[in-house]
Amino acid sequence: MDDRDRAHFELLLGHAAAAIGYAKAHGRAWWKNPETVDAVLMRVTQVGEEARKTSPGALAEIPNIAWPDVKGIRSRIVHDYGTVDIFIIRGVVARQLPRLGSAVKRALAADDKRRREDTKKDGQTVR
Repeated sequence: MDDRDRAHFELLLGHAAAAIGYAKAHGRAWWKNPETVDAVLMRVTQVGEEARKTSPGALAEIPNIAWPDVKGIRSRIVHDYGTVDIFIIRGVVARQLPRLGSAVKRALAADDKRRREDTKKDGQTVR
């Protein structure tokens, strides 16, 4: 994975964590608060946007994620904001974003390990 894809994955993680954090901060009924819903939807949109900007090769390194759905939710929210089903978003925030975050963290850790090994093979000191 190249540096640009890493940056997109790191931003994706930040947006996912923020969406989850906003929901947790406002409790189990977060979805009843319009401001919280707006904030969560914005961050979920950004998760989709970062996935859209990530190369297909990097996405393929995380095969157990439905990347078309991750990217598609962005379009759905942006283009059909008034008809977004909040119950679907609740499920995304409660189940899908944590799963996505874990998968991306594992991929970044594996990439870190690969980079360290490549650096060792080149005879350079690893810090």
